[in-house]
Amino acid sequence: MSRFARCVLILACAGLLGCGEDRSVVAANTGQPTHPEPAAGDSAVASQAAGRSAANGSAAPAVDGGSNNSAGSGGSAGRAGSAGSSERTGAAAGGAAIAGAAAGSAGMRAAGAGSSAAGSGSPASQLPPVMSTAEPGPFETMQDLQAGPAGRSGLFYPSELGKDGIKHPVFVFGCGGGTTPSTYAELLSEVASHGFVVIAEAIEIGDMGAPLKAAIDWITSEASRAGSELSGKINVGKIALGGHSIGSANGFLIADDPRLTTSIHVAGGSLDMAGNINAATSGSGGKRLVHPVAYVCSEMDQFGNVEKTMKDYENTTAPAWMTVMTGVDHVGAFREGMGAIIAWLRWQLADESARRASFLDAMGEYNTGRYVSMNKNW
Repeated sequence: MSRFARCVLILACAGLLGCGEDRSVVAANTGQPTHPEPAAGDSAVASQAAGRSAANGSAAPAVDGGSNNSAGSGGSAGRAGSAGSSERTGAAAGGAAIAGAAAGSAGMRAAGAGSSAAGSGSPASQLPPVMSTAEPGPFETMQDLQAGPAGRSGLFYPSELGKDGIKHPVFVFGCGGGTTPSTYAELLSEVASHGFVVIAEAIEIGDMGAPLKAAIDWITSEASRAGSELSGKINVGKIALGGHSIGSANGFLIADDPRLTTSIHVAGGSLDMAGNINAATSGSGGKRLVHPVAYVCSEMDQFGNVEKTMKDYENTTAPAWMTVMTGVDHVGAFREGMGAIIAWLRWQLADESARRASFLDAMGEYNTGRYVSMNKNW
């Protein structure tokens, strides 16, 4: 079956799932049902992240956001994490060539950094090369769950900020409905381990993206505020916006901010009526985008986000890449998409141009296997 035919089949199946009345979410490979609020569908992220921590031998993240978040502290969460880890480790081999290319071109990039920065108005963000983006990076990390403009943001960052003169790129992240930054702590710490400074915000339906804009305002201010631990150590010329579920949907509302470099929308198509997730959607969010965008969807999304996101993709005039991960549900989309998400961040924010082929070439890592992908406008 051609990849186009597979994509059509997935979209057709997604349409059937999106019309179902049963909105329960089943944690990947556990068979254990959880029941998030219809407006969110994201609370089980915490238990799956905890399972992944257990599989990796690391501590599980602190969890907020209701009874669903604590449901995965037992054996089922461990199974979910183990399954997720085993599916992602296969990407290591595919990343070896990219790591070699990155290492081989490091000197060239460093030599050209000055002229590049002069042309773009921002310093280049050089990160140590890695073998795989599907595994934690080389940086030890720290977290502060009382950071940001209102003291409720999650801040995840390398423990040795600015080491070797690195200016860390920034990832602003909107959490899924009914969750908090602590729900995603283990996954966002993994993003930070690749050299990114991550600020995460709890998102509510109808907030019009205000928390995400406030996070961008705050972190750009901290970059130059005397006494801030971020001062002089982050690259505010390289900021990505991302979100999962409603965090993605509300992200569309500010994704045209000129301070952004790119955006990543995970399992969350745009809403024509920001305060009503059940209203019809025409893909209006895609029309707003002016920066390169990655759309990361899951085949078994229970909330119709493959269809919604496809409309956004069709309306996007900026450079765009979209994938539908086979065998993945709504809750698991961010976790299972981590390899692609981090690779996208390293390409777009750290100038690792060798990663372009992983997304745009027909046989690229994120165009084959479980990734049913398409791209345009490059």
